[in-house]
Amino acid sequence: MEYTKKLRHKSGFKELFITARTRNNIVQAMTIDNFTNKKLPQFIKKWDIRDNKGNLYPLKSHQFRSTYVRELIKKKVPIAMIMKQFAHVSIEMTSHYLTLQEEEVKQIYSEMILSPTSKIAGLRAKEIKGKLNEQFRGKTEEEIDDIVSNLSKSMSFNPLPTGVCLYDFRRGNCSDGDGCFFYNCHNYITEVIFYPILKQELNLMEKEMVRFKELGRERDWQRQYVKHQYLKPLVDSLEVQMNDQRKDE
Repeated sequence: MEYTKKLRHKSGFKELFITARTRNNIVQAMTIDNFTNKKLPQFIKKWDIRDNKGNLYPLKSHQFRSTYVRELIKKKVPIAMIMKQFAHVSIEMTSHYLTLQEEEVKQIYSEMILSPTSKIAGLRAKEIKGKLNEQFRGKTEEEIDDIVSNLSKSMSFNPLPTGVCLYDFRRGNCSDGDGCFFYNCHNYITEVIFYPILKQELNLMEKEMVRFKELGRERDWQRQYVKHQYLKPLVDSLEVQMNDQRKDE
């Protein structure tokens, strides 16, 4: 991105793959196909990049998507935001690019959920936070890091669009299966970093409920109401913690 930053600014193009080729002093954007078929092979040949069989590596631009998703997850960008950017309709589509190793996932989400400064919400959030505070009490930062590290090794962290599922799939498939709503599940935990997404979802849900009432669609309203009963407390809990933090600051 930094390599083509000046070209994007000069040309006004938003494309990532832009060449310095000009026509009438105007920078032209190169399509993904042209970049893949022309520029990448030239780059690979120039730097003699080879696979484990000694052949020139058949790198394609599509492979950058996995690296990009990986880096976003490592920076704790919510999966829901990544799904939107990639125009994915399901978490399974995004997970296809999630090439993080299990230990990397555990490290990322243990820091997010288990750290002393984490602000979490969910049906088990109070229980988890209480147990953590007991273990952290009177400990040094180094001792706390060791506690978090040891806990993460014994826990499962399954990334979700708006949080994490703590269910250990080594015990078999989750009994809720495809019917899991996340927010009404004891295995679901979210953190304040996901607040903007959850707040937006709540606002949209409440608008839908108003619309269903006006249209007299009682059954549709009831379905949304059941979900609202779980989503609203999550958002409220995160808002309270955010406000408390602002007061402390």
